[in-house]
Amino acid sequence: MNKQASCGPVEHWDLSDGKVAMLRSIGPQDAEIEQAFVRGLSEESKYFRFMTQMCELSPEMLQHFINPDPMREAALIVTVPRDGGGAEEEIAVGRYAMNPGNESCEFAIVVADAWQAHGIATRLMQALMKHAAGRGIKRMEGFVMASNIKMLEFMCFLGFEVRSSAKGPQIKLVSRPLDDMATI
Repeated sequence: MNKQASCGPVEHWDLSDGKVAMLRSIGPQDAEIEQAFVRGLSEESKYFRFMTQMCELSPEMLQHFINPDPMREAALIVTVPRDGGGAEEEIAVGRYAMNPGNESCEFAIVVADAWQAHGIATRLMQALMKHAAGRGIKRMEGFVMASNIKMLEFMCFLGFEVRSSAKGPQIKLVSRPLDDMATI
């Protein structure tokens, strides 16, 4: 199965700095840029995304991230051209995995620190939600550190409900029905 086709066509976005970003499915060819992306995140961004301290992805995590199971997962990356050549630089990644029963999915998203507050997260989350809705998933949910105020505000902006989670007071559960996403 062509994993890129499973997440729909490539999209190009004009950014405010004149660059063109590309949204596409992640794949095995992206191992180097995915690892470089994670290494380049600030300690705070890594902690908020992975809920632990880490320097880089383990070989097992990297393989899992660049080879999502097309039957139950999707992973989209946003890239921009690197200066002076045809190489790409990853600036954001979003993914989801279906929960048991396939009625809901759990998402994760992270945008490179230098690219935050440029509308990339909004467009990426909308693409991820639309993709999940297109697969018949009815609800998207995720876990967010209670101290990640910007992410919690962003989730509210996108229509997610924020609640306490069974994981403890440091973790919030965010969730949103996807019934309106199939038409976007």
